[in-house]
Amino acid sequence: MKNEPNLFLNPIPAFSCSDNIAASQWLKPTSCGTAPGKCEPLNQNFAEIAELQKALALSQRQLADAKRQIEALNADRAELSQQLQEAGEHYHQALHAAHHDALTGLANRTLLQDRLQQAMARTNRQQSQLALLFIDLDDFKAVNDTLGHAAGDRLLSEVANRLQTCIRNCDTACRYGGDEFLVLLTDIENSEQLNAVIDKVYENLIAPYASAIGYLTLDVSIGTAIYRRGKQSWDELIRQADQAMYRAKAAKV
Repeated sequence: MKNEPNLFLNPIPAFSCSDNIAASQWLKPTSCGTAPGKCEPLNQNFAEIAELQKALALSQRQLADAKRQIEALNADRAELSQQLQEAGEHYHQALHAAHHDALTGLANRTLLQDRLQQAMARTNRQQSQLALLFIDLDDFKAVNDTLGHAAGDRLLSEVANRLQTCIRNCDTACRYGGDEFLVLLTDIENSEQLNAVIDKVYENLIAPYASAIGYLTLDVSIGTAIYRRGKQSWDELIRQADQAMYRAKAAKV
């Protein structure tokens, strides 16, 4: 068996001071350890990386600011959308209130006048007919005096509901004031059709009404005015229907 060389018998050579200096110079990041002039590109790369890191950090801050601005704009847009929706609802509510009776929900005088003028113009073009009914609740004051105004208001609302069931969608029921109602009937074909509507309105309105003291009944007076194309204005037509209603009321006495 051959004798193996004993590594521990060969001491590791010691580094000299000059060797330590050479090693430290080689480990410096600013020194290439090679020929002069070879370190400048490396140092330039380090500087460019540092500038890119600064630019990246700036871009990230700008991106974060942009995201915050977008979130704020989205919040503002949502708030504006809500405000527009509420404004639209308020507008429609105000428009409805301006053209409808607050108690019964029927058309008021303003809306009736507008629809009556439009219907008269359409009648003139199409050679059709329209009629206007003027309805008065006889002795309605006695209801208010006996049962109170709250009961009277409920009665007026029920009258309005019954009127709506007697007419078509193209017709208009209006609370003209107090216990007076107007009904605009358009596209009337003949007198038989008109009389059928008048009878239906009358029968529905005189039917008993429920109240706190039981059922009560009302009588009604109905006057009718027929539009003669180009012969009357809208207010003259209303006045003629009003006069016809008073003649019908007088005939009951």
